[in-house]
Amino acid sequence: MPTPPHDDFDQSLRQLQQHAEGALSPVTLSRLRQARQHATSADAAASPWRRRGWWLATACSAVLAVTVAARFNNTAPPVLPASTAAVTSDDTSDDTLLFDESPELYLWLGSDGALAME
Repeated sequence: MPTPPHDDFDQSLRQLQQHAEGALSPVTLSRLRQARQHATSADAAASPWRRRGWWLATACSAVLAVTVAARFNNTAPPVLPASTAAVTSDDTSDDTLLFDESPELYLWLGSDGALAME
């Protein structure tokens, strides 16, 4: 089964890396490890500033998200059909008209049947 050309390239690079790792002296490997540890410890010393930066970025993103959500969450009141709008446009500012429409409701509320519904 023939191998694609990129697999051959990958295999040759792996062999080259293994050869280079084998050619390094233990002193050089030790220096490289120390340099890597020193670089990561310097990163750790600077990390509080980085963490503060991430907190600031997160807070700003949260404020922006809440603002956008609040902006798009404002829904307009539903538009009433013309027939309903005409009925509500009458003079119904007097609340007593609502109570006068159904006196049976008050009779029912005073009866024993209303207590059974609770």
